[in-house]
Amino acid sequence: MYQAGPSPVPDATASVQVLLIFDVPAGFPELPSRTVRLADEFAGVIANSVPGVRARPAIVATADDVSATGRAPIAEPFDGLLIDRAGREVRIGGVPVRLSYREFELLCFLAAHPRQPVSRARLMREVWGHAMVPPDTGMPGRTVDTHVRRLRVKLGGHAGAITTVRGRGYRFDAGANARYVPATTGDSYSAAVSGPAERQ
Repeated sequence: MYQAGPSPVPDATASVQVLLIFDVPAGFPELPSRTVRLADEFAGVIANSVPGVRARPAIVATADDVSATGRAPIAEPFDGLLIDRAGREVRIGGVPVRLSYREFELLCFLAAHPRQPVSRARLMREVWGHAMVPPDTGMPGRTVDTHVRRLRVKLGGHAGAITTVRGRGYRFDAGANARYVPATTGDSYSAAVSGPAERQ
C-alpha cells in the first residue's frame, strides 16, 4: 500500500519577487525620476499593508538592460546614505530625509566634490548663488555653519560624512556607506532651477 510522504514545509526565509514595470515616454528627462518617487511611495503602502512584504527601491532600466538579461535588473536594498540629485531626495536606509532647499543643495554640492575641502566662500557662491559679503560681517561663515549644523542633525548616524576642515571649510567623507546620484551622467553638480517648497 502506497503512503504519501509529508508535505514539504514552506521555507519562511524564501521569497518571490513581484515586479511592476512602467513604460515611461522618452524625451522627458524629469519623468523617470518622478515615476520612481511615486513607485517607491506605492511600494511603501503595499509593504505597510501586507505582512512580511519588503519593498526594494525602484530603479530605471532601459530596453537594452532588459534584453541583455531577459529581465529587468533588481535593485538591492541600500542601508546607507543615498543622495539622489536627479530624484531630488535623500534617503537613509531607504527612509526619506526631509531637507530644506538650501540643505539639499549644500549636501549635493559637497557630495559632488568628495574628499575636497570646500571653503565657505565657495559654498556661498555655488549654493546660495551670490558672491561673499564683506568678510568683516562674518555672515557667510555663520550662514554656512548653521546649515551644516542642521544637516548633521538630520543625517543622524551619517553626520560624520561632512567633515570640518579647520581653516579651509567643509569636506564630504562618506565612504562606502553613501552614494551620490548626479542629475545627469557625467554631470557632477547641476544646480536646480527650483526645489522643494520648503526654502531657507
